[in-house]
Amino acid sequence: MSADALIQLFILTAEAVAVGLLLLGFFSLRDSFGYAPIYITIGSFQFLQTLFAATLYLEIYPGIFVSPGSAVLFTATLFTVLLVYIRDDAAQARALIAGIIAANITVSLIIEFASLQIGSNLLVASGNANDYLLQWNLQAFVIGTAVLMLDAFLIIVSYEFFFRVFKRLLIARIVAAMLFVVSLDTVLFVSASFWGNELFFGIMLSGILGKAVMTLVYSILLTGYLLLTRKLAVNGAAVKEEAHSLFHILTYKQRFELLEEEVKRDGLTGLFNRRFFDANLKNELDRAQRLSHSLNLVLIDIDHFKQVNDIHGHQTGDEVIIALADSMQSAFRKAEIPCRYGGEEFTVIMPDSEIPAASKAIERLQRDFQALCLERNLPDAQQITFTAGIANYPKDADTVEALIACADRRLYKGKNRGRDQVMYDTVMMKSLKIR
Repeated sequence: MSADALIQLFILTAEAVAVGLLLLGFFSLRDSFGYAPIYITIGSFQFLQTLFAATLYLEIYPGIFVSPGSAVLFTATLFTVLLVYIRDDAAQARALIAGIIAANITVSLIIEFASLQIGSNLLVASGNANDYLLQWNLQAFVIGTAVLMLDAFLIIVSYEFFFRVFKRLLIARIVAAMLFVVSLDTVLFVSASFWGNELFFGIMLSGILGKAVMTLVYSILLTGYLLLTRKLAVNGAAVKEEAHSLFHILTYKQRFELLEEEVKRDGLTGLFNRRFFDANLKNELDRAQRLSHSLNLVLIDIDHFKQVNDIHGHQTGDEVIIALADSMQSAFRKAEIPCRYGGEEFTVIMPDSEIPAASKAIERLQRDFQALCLERNLPDAQQITFTAGIANYPKDADTVEALIACADRRLYKGKNRGRDQVMYDTVMMKSLKIR
């Protein structure tokens, strides 16, 4: 490989890194600006990759021609779809796919109409537009759009498939999913567009190799981003900064979302309610399974709560519940989700958390809760305690129902042991106490 070829390969790689970082930056700002920057950027890629595919190729190695359009921009599109799917959800990924298809259809219609005007006697000046428009192939663009739509759905399906193969290797399943899709895309598109051409196999090999190299670049970027955001979540450092700008003026939609937020809250404590818990636990478990992360579910029950109500009255009972809720509000990381499950029962969803850290957090909550009861002069404050049961994914269970059942069993095991307990895996409890 010549020095110039190495330089061009470096430039292609740098281009992919720059594009990937730009897309990750837009994605990170989605809470402030929505998905519009991502949609517009990916939409512009559709025109550019077609333009580059028709006009710009680099011979990186004898017989191997790489276009920045297909290698860098097409692979970036798949990278973005996979990013949105992993970090957010399938619904948002479908919306992005619809945006990509809309961009392709719009560009194809505009260029097709413009190409009809090239032969007009009224055409005064077109610069170099003739050269590109005369190369325009509507059939190839339609084929490309259809294949791209298939690719966007396949990247999600293949990621889920390789998740079962590489449960603990995030980068392996990202690389495998992207390599599978870019290879299949190249085979389908080149076969449909260049079958019978004497350069058919060279074009196919060039396409696969070029996209494979960019796949490695984007896979490293995506894996690094996912691991970094996980670390930030674990350390509680993912702080959302609010900018004082016109974008923060409440719109009708935002006011509706505030009302929707109130529906998710428990009226007495301000914690998330049972309805929110049921929906969010499933979402968090799905996310933990996609990313091979751990997740802890904690069930908490105030000890002897019926006696508190019977002896001191329901108002005191409410004050005890509020004291525990207030303690929970300040006890956990931003990523952790305390909820009121019902009555004197509470839950905490703890994403990206290991069992020892979860047990220490709940033991700290026990101390904070009793201290707050004493501070508020609640009757018999020194006797007010709670018992908790902790269940872990993937150690204890891998479904929502099984997690809740496991945490519930441990909660009542703690009740039978005299209350004021934090119960989790028995073997791990013994090993931690020995240490």
